[in-house]
Amino acid sequence: MACAALLSDASSGTDGSPIDVLIVDDSLVVRRVLGRVLGEDPRFHVVGTVASGKQALAFVARRSVDLVLLDIDMPELDGLQALPHLLGPDQRRQVVLLSGSCSEGSEVALQALALGAGDVVAKPSAGHFSPQFVEHLLDRLAHLAPAAERSRTPERFDEASARLRPPGTLVRAVAIGGSTGGISAILSVIKGLEDNPAFPIFITQHLPASFQPLLAEQLRRGTHLPVVLAEQAMPVQPGTIHLAPGTAHLSLGKGARGQILVRLSTQRCLHESFPAVDPMFTALARHYGRGACGVILSGMGRDGLAGAQAIVGADGWVIAQDHQSSAVWGMPGSVVKGGLASAILPPAQIAELILQQWQTGA
Repeated sequence: MACAALLSDASSGTDGSPIDVLIVDDSLVVRRVLGRVLGEDPRFHVVGTVASGKQALAFVARRSVDLVLLDIDMPELDGLQALPHLLGPDQRRQVVLLSGSCSEGSEVALQALALGAGDVVAKPSAGHFSPQFVEHLLDRLAHLAPAAERSRTPERFDEASARLRPPGTLVRAVAIGGSTGGISAILSVIKGLEDNPAFPIFITQHLPASFQPLLAEQLRRGTHLPVVLAEQAMPVQPGTIHLAPGTAHLSLGKGARGQILVRLSTQRCLHESFPAVDPMFTALARHYGRGACGVILSGMGRDGLAGAQAIVGADGWVIAQDHQSSAVWGMPGSVVKGGLASAILPPAQIAELILQQWQTGA
């Protein structure tokens, strides 16, 4: 299977060192409570607490930080405005938005994820951090990419020197995988593919389960193609976007009459949370062979690498988003450096190439 062994520690590097955390909130009470909560957990090391977005930017300019807990509602420079700058030039710093004004799964929260936030957690009122909230917060932070995984994020290199495989001449199905910064890229690719009535499209985007229905709604607003949240045993339909749910990986199987059906898998993967890209890519390779086209978009880590190997092994082909247009070039970079990509392109051009090759093979 494409799923690799789980990392032994979901929140620290291989040497057991804790995650360095910066807390950013204009409430002194919240800063103190969060500092105490994280300070009591050996997986985290609070290196600073500041009261504004401007102070946060000044802090990370002089001190290395692994994780930023960032309030959304702050004067002068709010969390959404500070977020892109706090991610850092190497894109290895995680930022988690804490919000007392917008719910998880809201439009604002999805906007934060689209800008590159690792997660958005609804914050209770100051002074009311229950044991249940503390457990919930620590569990969410523990599922972020560990320091060891971030250190393996591929660096920029000369894309012109990359070893590219020939693009496929047959498109029977397209699977798109993304993570941090992937939402806007997905919308761009889908917009370019909406003139296709013939092949099914599968999408896996790393998001908490509560955000998947909202992402589905955004996709519906962005294209005239039908969009469905994948369900167990759902027949795969041509010209339809099948979106992975937040509680399982999107895989595929065959029905009694040989038709391809959606299968939802809960097998745990290197990307510990659900959904992951590798199972989707692997299923695409198994059922569509040389007609399988995988698209790997912006995201941290290496999810999609093993699945891309499966697609190439089945004589299918893979397109990677380019470094310049990616918020994080970890996932596409790992595929490119592995010699698995047939093209390295910005999202709009990815759609153009797919349709060009589909028309060639039609």
